[in-house]
Amino acid sequence: MTAVQRREAVVRVAVEVFAREGFHATTTTAIADLAGVSQPYLFRLFDSKRAVFLAAAELATADAARAFTAAAGDADGVAALRAGERAWRRMVGAGSPFAFQWQLHAAAAADPVIRAAAARHWAVLWRTVAAATGLPDPALAAFFGRVLLVGATTALRPGPPPTAPRPPRPGRAVTTATAPTGRGTRAAPAPAAARPRPAAR
Repeated sequence: MTAVQRREAVVRVAVEVFAREGFHATTTTAIADLAGVSQPYLFRLFDSKRAVFLAAAELATADAARAFTAAAGDADGVAALRAGERAWRRMVGAGSPFAFQWQLHAAAAADPVIRAAAARHWAVLWRTVAAATGLPDPALAAFFGRVLLVGATTALRPGPPPTAPRPPRPGRAVTTATAPTGRGTRAAPAPAAARPRPAAR
């Protein structure tokens, strides 16, 4: 492998590791081991862990943008949006570009350099969807809201969210649990009001 190919291989591994562990918990040793290079060689390619993280952000954003554009194809409008959304939903699992995006936003909160990169990558994804669909900003905002919700749901609880209980049908009484009584089935009667005691003389 050439130095360029080795660098890209390291960055792809970094996307997966950072996506699972986050910026602060990930070590360059873990990335180097999984990429099959030594840690000194990794630092010949990148001057810091932050540089590895920023390169991973570039790759994750580029992968997401390419996937949306390819899925949209020659379609436009809502059809292109739905095709791109299906492609992005397949990229939300653990170690994926969108799992990395969550870690990117988390790291941005405390690091102004990463924050600037996160804002730039967000703008790239927005422009990608706008160019592929031609939809106005309100429709794009609603779309990105759905994408963020799917990402949050996956990060916090893999799988679909639990379904809400069905509301009672019209005309059907809503029953509630009753306190057990000596007879077992009848509701316990409400206690009688206590009579006031006479004042002590």
